[in-house]
Amino acid sequence: MMTEFNPNYEFGGGTYTINDLKDIPRDNLRLVKALGQGAFGEVYQGLYRHRTGDAVEMPVAVKTLPELSTNQAETDFLMEALIMSKFNHPNIVHFIGVCFDKHPRFIVIELLAGGDLKTFLRESRAKPDRPSPLIMRDLLTCAIDVAKGCKYLEENRFIHRDIAARNCLLTTKGPGRTVKIADFGMARDIYRADYYRKGGKAMLPIKWMPPEAFLDGIFTSKTDV
Repeated sequence: MMTEFNPNYEFGGGTYTINDLKDIPRDNLRLVKALGQGAFGEVYQGLYRHRTGDAVEMPVAVKTLPELSTNQAETDFLMEALIMSKFNHPNIVHFIGVCFDKHPRFIVIELLAGGDLKTFLRESRAKPDRPSPLIMRDLLTCAIDVAKGCKYLEENRFIHRDIAARNCLLTTKGPGRTVKIADFGMARDIYRADYYRKGGKAMLPIKWMPPEAFLDGIFTSKTDV
């Protein structure tokens, strides 16, 4: 299973590899429809059976990596799965498992029916014929949810590097919604140091980067804010 692209990943003093990830049998997963384009490939809505033969299927989101991918994309995709698998917080998208036995490779995560926060906020803007359905308390609740997720990442010595409304998902668009941070393709562990210095040619969200990150390639938990 991806032995040629199987980096070791250190977290909290432990070392992890693909063997530490929950492997989902491909036959237990069914892709239903495309939801959009992710950093590595298409993202699909899917249905997942916990055990072969189960009648109940759980709705999930499936991030894919196509066969014609670079070695770096293979490694980054695996690293995202390893990173997400270590998180457990109500404001972080829940990791379920992987299908890495062959292409396309899959990362399976919880499906959040409310879509992304950016689209939700744009759809909720006041219009000439109607006021915004959101009040200040709704907006503050969304902001607090994101802040709680950021606090958890900082406590676990992680920097996301692309905190944005487009990368935050909602459990529902209606009352009782919860916002969760998603898309950890650019996340980095700073467990051994207080900052991470960018190297290589990784794509970065230049429009939203703070000066120290843009000019010097330095990221800390403060740059996420």
